[in-house]
Amino acid sequence: MEQQKMKNNTPRILLLMGTSHGYGRDLIDGISQYLYEFGCRVDFDFRGHREEIPSWVKDWRGDGIIVRHHLSSTFRLLDKMKIPYVKLNCDCKEVSPSDVDVDEEAICEMALSHFCERGLEHFAYFAECDQYWTQKRAEAFIHTVKKRGANPFVHIASAETIIPFNTWKPAEKKRLIHWLRDLPKPIGLLTAYDMHAKLILDICEEEGIAIPNEIAVLGINNEEWFCRIQRHPLSSIIQNAREAGYQAAKLICEKIEGKNIDSQPILIPPISVFARRSTDLIAVQDEDLVAAFRMIRENWGIGISIEDLVQEIGLSRRTLERKFRKQFGKSIGEEIIRLRMERARELLRETNLPIGNIARKLGFCSHSYFVHAFCKQTKETPGEYRIHFR
Repeated sequence: MEQQKMKNNTPRILLLMGTSHGYGRDLIDGISQYLYEFGCRVDFDFRGHREEIPSWVKDWRGDGIIVRHHLSSTFRLLDKMKIPYVKLNCDCKEVSPSDVDVDEEAICEMALSHFCERGLEHFAYFAECDQYWTQKRAEAFIHTVKKRGANPFVHIASAETIIPFNTWKPAEKKRLIHWLRDLPKPIGLLTAYDMHAKLILDICEEEGIAIPNEIAVLGINNEEWFCRIQRHPLSSIIQNAREAGYQAAKLICEKIEGKNIDSQPILIPPISVFARRSTDLIAVQDEDLVAAFRMIRENWGIGISIEDLVQEIGLSRRTLERKFRKQFGKSIGEEIIRLRMERARELLRETNLPIGNIARKLGFCSHSYFVHAFCKQTKETPGEYRIHFR
């Protein structure tokens, strides 16, 4: 009886997933945070998503499993074990959707907003390998671009895994190079993953295609060391892997407790875009708007006002506001606030600066006004945001 009570109070969880990339390690970080908070015991086997799971798993005796694998054989085995399990980012079309997954449309919306903020009107997507997850991301991209009334340009290489470009078949190489040359310029190009972006950056350099003025390249995952070492440091979307892991751990504990679970998957939206040189352009012909946009980006942290822009550029406030909204789909004031909030989120995530110091650093006249503006943008206070992402 005592053993049964201990088992119920201390669930034993098995993790079956890979850790070869930062995203996978962040998933485990989020999982471990929840399991630590609630005192769970953990077993694990960390190996590649397409490697067969070890034979001992079928004899494992515990309470629940969190799995991130891409082989249908894995799920056939888990079904036979009759143990609750949670599918986390499992890209396997032979099985039902993941319980916790990436919000692909939110990623694509964020990418397009980033491109549109720079005045781009054409959008492309590239994946270096043809897998279930790259196809899902492509479908979300196509849907999101069409919603904006634009025409999506998509290229997915036929390789099943990422392989060096010099080992590609000549016809496949030629097809990709022609696709890049024929894209309307300037264009924003979203790649399925940071590693895929490197191939585009390298080919564009070899072919004399200017980055970012002709093709602005945006990756996904923000593997920071990798993004920084490129000749054109890579802008990338920061995914919220820790939150995905945390939610997966929470969900497996709820399944173990026998709670009613919503059949809809939990979709985790991205955090933000980490902008670097690969998307640092303003694709606008109007010199007044280029000047205004550059002034805002360079001076938003020192309390720049619309009056400052009007005085510097020499247009009436009404004319400048009208032209800015027509081109970028937002007011000048909204763009200044957006940049401040983007920097605020970064400082809250990456530093221990007091919130009052952050407010002053970003040019807000008071702590309370900063909190009000932050809540309006993110639906939570700066303190709640910092706790949430830690």
